[in-house]
Amino acid sequence: MTRQVAFLVLLVASTLYAELRGGRPEQIGAATLFAGAWISTLVVHPLGLRFFHVETGVLVTDVMILGVFLWLSVRSTRFWPLWIAAMLTAEVVVHIGLIMAPTVHWWAYMDATALWGWLAQLMLIVATWRASARRTQLGADAPWKP
Repeated sequence: MTRQVAFLVLLVASTLYAELRGGRPEQIGAATLFAGAWISTLVVHPLGLRFFHVETGVLVTDVMILGVFLWLSVRSTRFWPLWIAAMLTAEVVVHIGLIMAPTVHWWAYMDATALWGWLAQLMLIVATWRASARRTQLGADAPWKP
C-alpha cells in the first residue's frame, strides 16, 4: 500500500469517526482537514514538478486551515485544536524554510509537509475519542465557550 493510499484511508476513517462520534468542534475540524487535503491535491504542481519549488497553493491552503484551527482554539472548550494549530504552524514554517533555503532536496520538503497531516489526523481521532468518552461519562460535553 502506498503512503498516499494509507493517508487516504486514515483521512476517511478519522473524518467519519469525528462526524459520527465527535461534537461540533471535532466535526468542524474533520471537515476542515478533509477539505484541506483535497484542496491540496488540486493545487499542487503537476507530477514531475511537485515540491521542487514552494508549493504556493498548498501554502495558502495550509494558512487557511490554520486560521480555522486558531478560531476553534479560541471559541471551543477543547484543547486539541491548539495542538493541530501548532502542527499547521510547523507545516507553514516548512514552506517558509524552503523559501529561505531553496536548495533543500524536494523529497525532504515533501516529507516535512506531509508529516504534519498524518499527526493532525491522529490527533483528531484521539480528540474525538475523548469527546465521546466525556459525553458517556458526564452525559453532556459543552463544545463552546460562553
